[in-house]
Amino acid sequence: MLVPSAVAAILFARWAFGAHPYAPQQPIDFSHRVHVADDKLDCELCHSGARRSPVAGIAPLERCIGCHKYVLTPHPEVAKLRRMWEAGKPIWWTRVYTLPQFVRFDHASHLLAKVGCETCHGDVASMDRITRVVEPTMGACVRCHRERRAPDDCLTCHY
Repeated sequence: MLVPSAVAAILFARWAFGAHPYAPQQPIDFSHRVHVADDKLDCELCHSGARRSPVAGIAPLERCIGCHKYVLTPHPEVAKLRRMWEAGKPIWWTRVYTLPQFVRFDHASHLLAKVGCETCHGDVASMDRITRVVEPTMGACVRCHRERRAPDDCLTCHY
């Protein structure tokens, strides 16, 4: 008979690794490869919250339209984007990375510490569809903190 902690470990392993690599279909087939590698756009252009807040955020539709009002307008995905803009509808992106509510993560402090986005998000410049390549587990975070000699006491990440 399995004890509750063993059951929890099995369920966690299925959650963390069973869906790996997680790359959900998105409402707009957005290519990070095109925007980052080909167009040389910086992550913070679209994820501007990363440098000043805990949440990196996703670019508002207005930012996308700022370029795609003129660039690649006949492309089917850009046409879909423009239809959403004209209808006043938001894009409901599917989250790829999530953390439990009891975990505190601050993108800004990691950027200040010179931890690159690719450390957790992988080589997005090679991804047409964003894929979760690093599982956001306590073990991964603690290992990274110890490698960088960053604080690893419980209250660093937990409320």
